[in-house]
Amino acid sequence: MASICPPRAASAPARPPYPITGLAKALRLLSVGSALLGLTSAWAQAAPTPSTSGAELEAITVTGSSPEALLETEGAGNYTARLSNSTTGIPQELKDSTQSVSIVTSQRMLDQPELGRLIDVLNNATGLSSQQNDIDRFSISARGMNVGSVSYDGVTNYYDTRFNYGDNLMDTALYDRIEIVRGATGFMTGPGNPSASINLVRKRPQRQLQGSAALGLGSWGLRRAQADVSGPLNQAGTLRARAVGVRQTRDSFIDRYSEARSTLYATAETDLGPYSTLRLGADWQRSTPTGTMSGGLPLFHSDGSLTRYGRSVNTAPHWAHARTRSLNSYLTLEQRLGSGWQATLNYTHSDNRLDFNNSYVAGHPEPLGNTGMATSYINHISGSRVQRTLDAKLHGHYRAWGRTHLLRLNYNHNRNRYDNGYHNPLPGQLPPSWGDFSRPDFDLPQPQWLPERFTALRGRRTQNAISGITELALAEPLALTLGLRMNGYRVHDDSFGPYFTPYSNRLQRASHYLGLSYKIGAQHALYASYTDIFQPQSTLDAQGRYLDPVIGRNYEAGFKSRLREGQLNLALAAFETRRDNVAVATGERLPGGQPVYRAVNGAKTRGVELEISGALSPRWNLHAGWSSFVARDAQGQRIGRETPNRSFKLFTTYRLSSALAGLQIGAGLNWYGATQRTVRNPQRQNVLIGQGAHQIASLMLRYDVNRAAALSLHINNLFDAHYYTNYGQFTQYQWGAPRNAMLRLSYQF
Repeated sequence: MASICPPRAASAPARPPYPITGLAKALRLLSVGSALLGLTSAWAQAAPTPSTSGAELEAITVTGSSPEALLETEGAGNYTARLSNSTTGIPQELKDSTQSVSIVTSQRMLDQPELGRLIDVLNNATGLSSQQNDIDRFSISARGMNVGSVSYDGVTNYYDTRFNYGDNLMDTALYDRIEIVRGATGFMTGPGNPSASINLVRKRPQRQLQGSAALGLGSWGLRRAQADVSGPLNQAGTLRARAVGVRQTRDSFIDRYSEARSTLYATAETDLGPYSTLRLGADWQRSTPTGTMSGGLPLFHSDGSLTRYGRSVNTAPHWAHARTRSLNSYLTLEQRLGSGWQATLNYTHSDNRLDFNNSYVAGHPEPLGNTGMATSYINHISGSRVQRTLDAKLHGHYRAWGRTHLLRLNYNHNRNRYDNGYHNPLPGQLPPSWGDFSRPDFDLPQPQWLPERFTALRGRRTQNAISGITELALAEPLALTLGLRMNGYRVHDDSFGPYFTPYSNRLQRASHYLGLSYKIGAQHALYASYTDIFQPQSTLDAQGRYLDPVIGRNYEAGFKSRLREGQLNLALAAFETRRDNVAVATGERLPGGQPVYRAVNGAKTRGVELEISGALSPRWNLHAGWSSFVARDAQGQRIGRETPNRSFKLFTTYRLSSALAGLQIGAGLNWYGATQRTVRNPQRQNVLIGQGAHQIASLMLRYDVNRAAALSLHINNLFDAHYYTNYGQFTQYQWGAPRNAMLRLSYQF
């Protein structure tokens, strides 16, 4: 069982956007014009004819209708990928990247169907951890900082976990792979923290007919059905399509909580000519949970003693819910220009809705009877968020100084509108106190809501950016990468009410990328890099004012290996992140309930990461990742210990042979270091609390009935560890899931 540190006393710790209109128009015209003209230049290999006078960038042979096909992991049966383009936008082998990259492949998600939501994948990725804010809302962190960037097929969208739009509950059945780049990713994503960026790569239509179906039954009434079919729609194979559908329902170990999720995804792809590909698609997801707990269980009794609730306790009545719906559509046009050049135009549209009956618990219960909690935070929230993104890029090879180099140019425009309104109950409909919510039969009468909003968070964010990056082949083993991104960022927030303060801001910032790679033979490489990022903040100080943007700089050096002809990748990295004006929670709150933060200048985070992923043999797959870091403020004091500073993630499978042929066994272990934070008890004293180190084990058994059908058993939290997914935030806590299992029958053709 995870230990709890005993509480003890502790001391309280606009200028106009960058003018990019001309270049933006030029890039758009280039992409569109190239597609319309249908240029007949032959699509060459990604590396041109080798030079006899010096080093060349490694050739990547391209087959099929698009070079993007080389990036796909579906059908490879491996826990690693050969290529990635998430660090610079240029496809490159993992050993040649000058940042830390992790890839959760299609095979790993198949072997771990418990990774059915994005949050589950991220919790099993090297260096990432989550904090459960509500029962269905999570914050992701890497290197001690929140992750605020999620991309779809390399196109960045704004990611905001202040409200539950279902962002981290997205079903992973849609994706071929999920790529994570750790560190400052401002060159690719724009504003954010020097933590990590996440790239969700959708499944693409296939040239040959293929399909799969799966049924799963599990603990707490879990029912999951999934189907995926893809193939050509004409005899020539120039028109292809794919459809994915998922339906899942389940109850929970938590009283009164249940959930139903539905997911649909459809995409089509056509070859407009020998060198042009048009792809469009849409996905729709809906989640309808009930009995959703806002926040967590109260940490203190009214006398200051710690509460000790069981894992099934829920503060929410049956009518509390957090319904979400998302509709994402996209269009991609790829034009191969010949001589190794390609132009790509992407347009994405995202429409998210939420409907939230909020039942947030306020106060501290009496030690006897568990009563006395306030009902003043019961309200209804309805919200919408609409994003539109246009992204145009051009990349290829060029020759200079007797050598061949890589170049990528990009224009990105993102516009995000959001509107979240709060509605109070009708007067007189709330009981005077919460009652004893620890009883399984606890409930409250459902109120009716006033039609007018008493407060709202609403506004818009607009980003325009141009960027360019080049990879220079300086010498036979040495390559230098230089990148610059100019960001024009504008935010206008006209929120009103006691919870929010309206504000407007315009920022012009540059983001830089500098990387140096030294190859040691064909399999190994040493690298060093500098990247930076800025983050406009929405956190408040003690006077209720927004803090200035965070400036993050990441310095990294490491060693990478590509083994077994690319079937196995090894990466070791040491990093230092320097941050100015970082928000750190003080443990206090403003009169409206918002947490108070203070700015810490000169904060530094230093750490190391080690990852090995891929196939150790044709029968043995492995992913193992270790992360360790320490964050200190300008005075050298430890900060950022609310999230684990050390973690280890392991999952491995082995396919048996001989008499046991057809049987596959797998096991996993996630270990997290201790956490702590300072909170304020009912007596208004600062108290240091924490959770000790803990581990969560898993087991998988799979039997291939024949070449098409398989039966598998998946057990999570094998040893039934007691641990918290949130301990101390808002002076509350939430339990992690007990031991649970799923039996899965799958069929593929």
